Amino acid sequence: MNTVELKVQMTRKEKSAEQLCAALGISKSAWYRKTGGENQFTQREITCLRRELELDDQQTALIFFNDEVS
Repeated sequence: MNTVELKVQMTRKEKSAEQLCAALGISKSAWYRKTGGENQFTQREITCLRRELELDDQQTALIFFNDEVS
């Protein structure tokens, strides 16, 4: 997960973690576990974040699916 890019997109759309938590229906602690890499966002949550932040396919891939495979 690319948290820097997520924060860039949040700033671009003027969305706070609290606002996104409300849209996702999760607690702030769940948000920080997910953005910290301890847990992963679900497909439903990613879809909601795409809508809330108006992300295109490339931005979504950069944020959520950027792990390199060795």
